[in-house]
This record gives sequence, C-alpha cells and structure tokens, in this order.
Amino acid sequence: MTPLEAVPSIPRDRGEPVFREPWEARAFALAVSLHEKGVFTWPEWAQALGAEIRAAPADDGSHYYERWLSALEKMMAAKGLAAKGG
Repeated sequence: MTPLEAVPSIPRDRGEPVFREPWEARAFALAVSLHEKGVFTWPEWAQALGAEIRAAPADDGSHYYERWLSALEKMMAAKGLAAKGG
C-alpha cells in the first residue's frame, strides 16, 4: 500500500497531493521517509492522524497538514526520535 492509498483524506489534485506551503510537503516527505525506514506502519500512521483529525475542531480541510504535523510530532516523540514540544 502506498502512502497516498493509506491516507485517503489527503488533499489532492488529479490524484497527486496538494501542498500550499513548502513545510507541508516536507512534513509529508518526512512521514513517508520514516515509514520507509520502518519507524512505523501505515496503519499506525493512519490511526495517529485520524486521532488528530478527530480531536481538532471541524474545519474546511485547510488545516489538514497542521493535523498531519501534529500527528508526526507525537509519533516521533512516542518512538523516542524527538522530544515532545511544549
């Protein structure tokens, strides 16, 4: 399963991810790279991202990558790869 198949809610245009800011693309690439290195599975990632989306106030999807980054930060902290920010 590819990263895009594992996370169907990702903003897309013609099947490709859409990034409004460079940091969004970097956060996406970091998650893909960590998965490829075996740090986490896509089901783990989907669960973490889903939890962030469910916990956030409803919006029009414009904050999707903020949720993505928050999930990534928490996942990296849980795996001991980074200190949890405060």
